[in-house]
Amino acid sequence: MVWNAQNLFPLTSGNHAPYGAHNHAAYSAPNHAAYSAPNHAAYSAPNHAAYSAPNHAAYSAPNHAAYPAGAALPWAAPLPGTGAGGASGSGFLGGYGPVARSEYATPAALAPVPWTLDFAVGNGWPPVPVDQRLNPYAFDPPLQWQTGDWDPGLRFWSLPFDDQLTEWLQDLNLATPAVMAAREFAGCDNNPHWLAVAPGSQRDESLQALIERDATVIGWRAGAAPGGAAISVAAAGVFIDQELTVLVDLMRDDRLRYLPELGMQSAHIVPYFVHLMGIDPAARPWTMELMNCATAIANLTKMQFKSVYRRVRPSQLCAGLTPPWGPPMHPAFPSGHAMVAHLTALLLLSVPGIAQRFGLFAPPVTEPQASRPAHGRSPRFDDFVGPLAARYGMDQKSPLLWLAWRVAKGRERLGVHYPSDSAASRLLAAGLWQRCVPPAFGGSGLLRMPTLEKVLQLASAEWPAWTAAGDNAPPPPDAPAAAGKTAGRRKAA
Repeated sequence: MVWNAQNLFPLTSGNHAPYGAHNHAAYSAPNHAAYSAPNHAAYSAPNHAAYSAPNHAAYSAPNHAAYPAGAALPWAAPLPGTGAGGASGSGFLGGYGPVARSEYATPAALAPVPWTLDFAVGNGWPPVPVDQRLNPYAFDPPLQWQTGDWDPGLRFWSLPFDDQLTEWLQDLNLATPAVMAAREFAGCDNNPHWLAVAPGSQRDESLQALIERDATVIGWRAGAAPGGAAISVAAAGVFIDQELTVLVDLMRDDRLRYLPELGMQSAHIVPYFVHLMGIDPAARPWTMELMNCATAIANLTKMQFKSVYRRVRPSQLCAGLTPPWGPPMHPAFPSGHAMVAHLTALLLLSVPGIAQRFGLFAPPVTEPQASRPAHGRSPRFDDFVGPLAARYGMDQKSPLLWLAWRVAKGRERLGVHYPSDSAASRLLAAGLWQRCVPPAFGGSGLLRMPTLEKVLQLASAEWPAWTAAGDNAPPPPDAPAAAGKTAGRRKAA
């Protein structure tokens, strides 16, 4: 059988599965795998693995079993950590004890199990109980994430934000550029520009204001006042019910076909960017480190925002969504996967050479068709916030932004995130990018982060920009000169 044969399924066989072997699989070997070697990975920036911090891999924590009986499925194999280059919350060096998990912040008891996605009707019983739903505002107080609901290793996020990151850092490699960038981010003197506060008390220029004034993102929260009008309990209930209906449709239409990909992306986002861009990580270590920086910054932001909004997961309101694993033990809003994926795409597209190859190929709707460039461009803040945001996915035709969208949509297909979780993360990622990236790379540089700026410079050197040929079309990488025509030359970024 496909979904439950522990020894026959080609990607999960025993201890030798290419994607799920706990000790020596290509994507998860704790000590010497190509994608997670702690000390000497070929796919790594100097002295630290591209996909993991030394000794406590962010995407492949080797010190605790994915599933007590052994990994039976690819997405039940190695545990990702907080994504900042370490396994903060996995217990051992942090002092939380050996908490068994099946996946990041997911109890072992909620590890993958096979669900038969058969939605045929007529047998006298509904295929799944999707009509039985809870309204979080039907209770007093409304249903919210409580301190005891958090994963034991993540409960410190329910405390006031510590700009020294004391607990978050205790089992990370402090020498990595990604962790250093995260520390600079957390310690910015003007961090009120990114920190979430009690809803309704944020500054107009804050990162939080981007989501608080967008009714399509915050409409699930009664009392919110985007545009000035408060959202009633009834309106919030309708909003939530509509989102649950979208997730039910995605479960019926998409989940089974996407399940292997969703399982891999649950713990490994960066390899998808590597595949799409055709990167040799050994040749572009600082591009890999730039993605690590995106993961670290996004994970700090998402967890701090989650601690403020405390939104319960969709399957806790509609049990019939039957997620195949999880959900993780931290709040839903905003979506961490969506934020990591979008910030990764945006930081990559800050590099001019990457933007040429994988940037936005379609102009904004205000530009005439004749001005459409033959190569990609770097993103702009207005592509995500403002009038163009309503057409997101139509005008932002970038392969990297497409991948970020796909990762975000995948979490909805799994039934662990609402559509508004994804939309909020897209806005927040754009706001983070605009504030963290210096003006030389298209941002405002409001948050001064010297390490991130240096990583951007080094990554740019790995992607020489093309000089456009006479027809304004860049050549493919390393393309030979065609007969009778000179191929576009390259110049340093």
